[in-house]
Amino acid sequence: MNADIEMPLEEIFNVGLPPRPYPGLRPFEKKEWPIFFGRERMADAIVKVLVDKHVLVVHGDSGCGKSSIVRAAVLPRLEQENARAGLRWRTCTALPRETPLLNIAEALADLDGTDPNAQRTIELRRALNFGQDAPAAIARILGADPSNNICILIDQFEELFSHARRHGPEEAKLLTQFLIAAHLQPQPGLYIVLTMRSEFLGACAHYSGFAEVVNSTQYLLPRMEHCDLIRAICEPAKLYNGTTSRELAERLIIDSGGSQDQLPLIQHGLMLLHRLNVPDAGKPPLEFPSWYLGLEHYNQEHRLAGLLSGHADEVFAHTQRDLGSHIVEDLFRALTDINAEGQAIRRPQTLRQLVAVTGTDEQKMRTTLDAFRADGVSFLTPHDPSPLDDDELIDISHEALIRCWHKIADPVQGWLFKEFMDGLIWRTLLVEADSFERNPGNVIASDITDERVLWLPRHNKIWAERYGKGWDRVKRLLDASAEARDRLREQKAAQDRQKVRSKTIKYSSAAAIVAIMAGGYAFYFMKELSTANVALEASTQQLETTTKQLETSDEKLNATYNNIDLTFESALKKNPTLEKPLQEIKEKLQFQRNNDRTKVE
Repeated sequence: MNADIEMPLEEIFNVGLPPRPYPGLRPFEKKEWPIFFGRERMADAIVKVLVDKHVLVVHGDSGCGKSSIVRAAVLPRLEQENARAGLRWRTCTALPRETPLLNIAEALADLDGTDPNAQRTIELRRALNFGQDAPAAIARILGADPSNNICILIDQFEELFSHARRHGPEEAKLLTQFLIAAHLQPQPGLYIVLTMRSEFLGACAHYSGFAEVVNSTQYLLPRMEHCDLIRAICEPAKLYNGTTSRELAERLIIDSGGSQDQLPLIQHGLMLLHRLNVPDAGKPPLEFPSWYLGLEHYNQEHRLAGLLSGHADEVFAHTQRDLGSHIVEDLFRALTDINAEGQAIRRPQTLRQLVAVTGTDEQKMRTTLDAFRADGVSFLTPHDPSPLDDDELIDISHEALIRCWHKIADPVQGWLFKEFMDGLIWRTLLVEADSFERNPGNVIASDITDERVLWLPRHNKIWAERYGKGWDRVKRLLDASAEARDRLREQKAAQDRQKVRSKTIKYSSAAAIVAIMAGGYAFYFMKELSTANVALEASTQQLETTTKQLETSDEKLNATYNNIDLTFESALKKNPTLEKPLQEIKEKLQFQRNNDRTKVE
């Protein structure tokens, strides 16, 4: 069946400007070719090699612009420049995703922009099963010939290898055989472009004959020169009656640091600055008032990575305010991963899978996805306003978001690290579940059980499939561990109660013994006290008698010495010459008197 619906020439050359001069984080689309600047020479080189080889592998680092240059430069150039010579070129784009061959068949069936015929899609899908004969069958069905050319872009071709790991190599083998035949036995009018990250070149050798094709047809995308970067930043503004200053362009190039995220960070920064600082930016492009973007509009402290992270924070805060819970965190934890080399990578999931793995309501998930894929945000694909089917594959627009948004990338509290650690915990639980199944006594320690029981409700059975499944096995382990923990704690509590009772009895017995001893000592002391009282009373009476006797003796002594004094006075009167001898005698008697008084006292 021939594809006989031809696009009018005026439609091929019709120039329609996109709504804004800078698309943001996502790749350029084919319709955005008017604002794609800076890689004209590279696009010419790619077209030349493609026409010669019929198959071309464009590869480079993540963020180097592989998808954008093919979508917004190569495909439009094939359509427009050859149309001037009367040659017809039809182009389409497919991504491997979960059904590589079906996606390619659907893209080819939709080449003319009409509703694809289901029967034609089935026919093309069957043709891809023909191996080396597939290119001829595809060319026949689509009516490809030197005057009616077809070019299909298979973007992000590395997804094919991920699909092979998950679902087996059958489709990968069929697709690589198709590509080998398309290069070795080229069909007039049939051309194929692949874009792929360079680190996956080694995986091409897993399929017989494919490495040789890649070696013969590869194009390593060069870095943009400084002058080309300046043009890519400044030229789009002129089409919208605006100016982006050379000084701002130079600063953005410096702040991007020449990293692998240079181009997406610059494009996102420009999109954000334009949105925040250009009034009436929602008008049709040709009606824009004159506008200007300069260094004064750019917060150099936050830089480009900070702009991206802050913008993502705004969308996150708005979504959390409306929906609450952990839905955004769980969403991006499901969409990111760490590869064997320790690099952060995207992990596309269908809408159905995201709802299941996060355990959230489907409408809440749709609302969240719409917020992060909205026009002017474009953090997720497919971009707004594409409707989402349950089996639609959701992906992060660019890995720059994973590397720059601090909520994902923080090395301690980032969602990527937390998800990685949760995966390690689950795999550890699976090992412990194996041990438990061999010996039911091998349960988890009580303290660890407490942590795991609190940890588990944030996950579910679908989430566990990512890290080796075994949900029911781990649940049995945790239930048994919780029972063992409760028994152990009850036994300890019973032992503690027994110790308390033992101590109570011990202390009560000791108190009784002390009371008895105290009673005995009290009786003994009371008896001793009574005897002491009797002796004291006797001593008191004796003291009183002694005192009376002393008082009487003192009176007698005083009377005796008084009489002596009177006798001395009488003798002195009779004979004054006796004064000196009598005085000596009196002093001796006074000394004796004092001694006698001391003895009495």
